[in-house]
Formats: sequence, structure tokens, C-alpha cells
Amino acid sequence: MLKAKVVERFSREFGEPARERVKIKAFRVLGVEVVVQVDQPNKQDACFVWLPYPPDGQEIPGMALEYPGEAGRHSGTYASEGLKKGLPALKLILTTESELDSLVDYIRALSKGLKLPPVNVDDSERKQEVSASKGESIRVDVSSMPVPKPPAPRREAIPRSVQREVWQRDAGLCVECGTRQLLCFDHIVPFSRGGSNTVRNLQLLCEPCNLSKGNRI
Repeated sequence: MLKAKVVERFSREFGEPARERVKIKAFRVLGVEVVVQVDQPNKQDACFVWLPYPPDGQEIPGMALEYPGEAGRHSGTYASEGLKKGLPALKLILTTESELDSLVDYIRALSKGLKLPPVNVDDSERKQEVSASKGESIRVDVSSMPVPKPPAPRREAIPRSVQREVWQRDAGLCVECGTRQLLCFDHIVPFSRGGSNTVRNLQLLCEPCNLSKGNRI
């Protein structure tokens, strides 16, 4: 599984985990801690990596979801330096081994306070449907995408271009459990708490995962 490969690579690059729990493994790189979430996702061959938010104006990895300081996050990250409760953070969704190379460089630069290099999503190797050819970007079939619910008063509809980009980035899968069933577009920071219709604030969730989230971030 990709999670095991990420842990192995980080152990080789940064040393053994500084802290291990059932749900996470935390690595210390100079003054920065990097957290690998080992309990999620359950079904999709992917890996969630948490990083402290970079300095203003610095590069944000292409596969990162941005969480504001007031966002509730995985409880196992709170004891990590730079990821404590109340601090903004990045949640990176890795789906290929080749994305690891640039991520390692990014982490090293972040720990040293250097200019951060780009970490781009490797669409050429992302997992496809069985019928699709490996190496192609996921094909966006509009007919298979979920239809957003009608916007509430004063709430703007999600632009179709944004829906396409989120669907492609998340490979048509629930980011929590990996299912392709009963999918919906979820606001990471809810509209009721000031969230927007941007690609970085949207993710694919199945209805059960979305319901379990409620109005939490």
C-alpha cells in the first residue's frame, strides 16, 4: 500500500518516526514535524500527509487541501510541532509514488526556511478505472458526476469548471473511504463558517462520510 511506502521513504530520508500512534506516524525534520495518517483512507490506495502551513506567499503543493487555523483536524496531529490545534495546516493527498520525490524536496526546504519548490499532482500515474489505460489523466464523464443540490438563498452554485477539477483531482472517489457510490461535493470549510466554492475548499465525499462530518471541518 502507498501509506507503507510513504512511511518507508520518510524513515529512510528523515530517520525513524519521532512519535507513533495507532492513527499516525510523525517525523521530525529539523524544527518541522510531518505527520503521515496511517488509518485513512481505508480503501483507496492513497496516503494523507499533514504539513505545517508554509510562510505567506510560498508555494502550496498541487495536491494539498488548505485547513485554516480554526479547523478541526485529525486528533493525532495536535501534539506535533507546527500542527497543534489552532494553527493552519496542509493535508496532502498522495496517490502515486512518483509524487514522493518532489514532496521530500519540499519538506527539506520547508524545514530549512528556504524557497519552496513546486509539488505537482502526477496525473500521468493516478489510478484509473479498470477499463482506462494506465498513464492517462482520468477521463471526466460529466454524466457520472454528482449533481450539486440547488444553492440555498445567498449561496452561489459551484461552477461546473470547479466541479470538473475537483472530480479529476480526487479521481472520482470519496477521499475518506474510496467508494464511487453516492458521491457529493463537500465544502471542507462549510459555507456556514465562511467556506467558498474554490477547488481547494471542495472535496468528493460519499453521502455516509459527508453525513458523519456534519458541520465540522
